[in-house]
Amino acid sequence: MRIRQFALGIVFAWAAAAAPASAQQFSDGPGLFGIFDEVRGGIVYPVQDNDDSGVILSGQLYFRTFVPPFQNYFLNPLLRPRVHFGGNVATGDDPINQVYGGLTWNFPIFQRFFLEASFGGTLHDGPIDSPEGGLDIGCHFIFREAIGVGVDIGQHWRVLASADHSSHADFCDGGNSGITHAGVYAGYRF
Repeated sequence: MRIRQFALGIVFAWAAAAAPASAQQFSDGPGLFGIFDEVRGGIVYPVQDNDDSGVILSGQLYFRTFVPPFQNYFLNPLLRPRVHFGGNVATGDDPINQVYGGLTWNFPIFQRFFLEASFGGTLHDGPIDSPEGGLDIGCHFIFREAIGVGVDIGQHWRVLASADHSSHADFCDGGNSGITHAGVYAGYRF
C-alpha cells in the first residue's frame, strides 16, 4: 500500500513540475463573440441491436474554457475543460432524440492529433419501460459520457471519431439498458 501511495505521489509531483509550457501553446483563439470555441456536426448510429433510431444527426456547440491557461503541459488539459451543449435527431422507425450538456476535456497528442473525453447529462424521449426485447432506459434524465479521437486539419477544421453512452447508473427504478452511439464529426474552431 505504501509503495502505491509513494508511486502516485511521484507521478503527481512529476506532472506538477514538468517542463513549463509556453502560454502561447495553450492560448485560446478569439472565439465567436468571445464566448464560443467550436461547432460540430456529425452522423452517429446506435450500437445496440434493439435501438431502432436509425441514422442520427448530431450537433454540438462548445464554449471557450473558463479557466486561464496554466504553464504546465500536463495540468493544462486536465484543469481546463470546455462546456458543451448538443442534440441528436434520430431518423429511424422508433427514434430516440436527445439534448445534452456537460464538460469536455481535450488531450493533445503531438501537434495535430487529440483524444477527448466528456461527462454530463442528457434528456431523451426514449422508452422508460419497453415490452420484451426493447430498450428499458429507466428515466428520461440520465448521465452521458463520450470518448473520441481526432485530428486537426489546418487552423480551424477538425475531424473525429466518437462513441457515447448514456445511462442512469442505477439511480432510477426499472431497466438500465442505456443508449450507445458511435459516429464521426466535423468541427470548426473559431
